[in-house]
Amino acid sequence: MKMKTKFFGMAIAVAFFAFSVASCSQPSSNNSAKDNNAEATTTETTAKTDSKTPKTGTQTITGEVLDMSCYMDHGAMGQSHKKCAEGCLEKGLPAGILGSNGQVYILLEDHDASDAYKAALKHAAENVSITGNVVIKNGVQSLIVEKVDASATAES
Repeated sequence: MKMKTKFFGMAIAVAFFAFSVASCSQPSSNNSAKDNNAEATTTETTAKTDSKTPKTGTQTITGEVLDMSCYMDHGAMGQSHKKCAEGCLEKGLPAGILGSNGQVYILLEDHDASDAYKAALKHAAENVSITGNVVIKNGVQSLIVEKVDASATAES
């Protein structure tokens, strides 16, 4: 009798375990898809109504050329960080620009005209005006560099 009780208890435990594994691995109901769509709609609405959302298209952004690694890691910028920023950009670490509007743009090379991007990298920790196409994808904003003007100090 004792053996039957152990066997019966073990069978129930195995059945419960199998059921819980199967139910956990099942895809969730359509509510998940609805929740994702609701989230996407909310994000789109917020982006459309947020006055700080930058515009896309050709623009001129004036501000400091950043080495994004140090800026994102510990907020390093300015003339006191110039030597380090130059070294980081020379190593190929990502570059950006902190516009006078407070927005940061990742600088990208135009595949058809790389000279302007290379010129921008030579101005680490300096204020310049960079003209290019602003592109925003999945929350990341970037500026495809077309022209650099190192003589400008105020946003156009």
